[in-house]
Amino acid sequence: MLERSQLGQAHADSARELADELVRGQVSFMLQPGDYLIVNQRRFLHGREALSSGQETVPVADRRLLLQLFLRARAGDGSAA
Repeated sequence: MLERSQLGQAHADSARELADELVRGQVSFMLQPGDYLIVNQRRFLHGREALSSGQETVPVADRRLLLQLFLRARAGDGSAA
């Protein structure tokens, strides 16, 4: 994406350095059927990689299911949820 962006060289270099730093701290694991993963998106970055090539041929019943839930604390609660 950086090659196609309109960023100046200094900004593009900074973006590459940030990307390198994020990858350096990356942890990767495979969830098994029935596993749940709950992520606080204010504290962690996350991604989803393709399961494998030919993913479109995986039977519907065997595909991963991604559900999102947004929780917010009430105003004045003081919670960082």
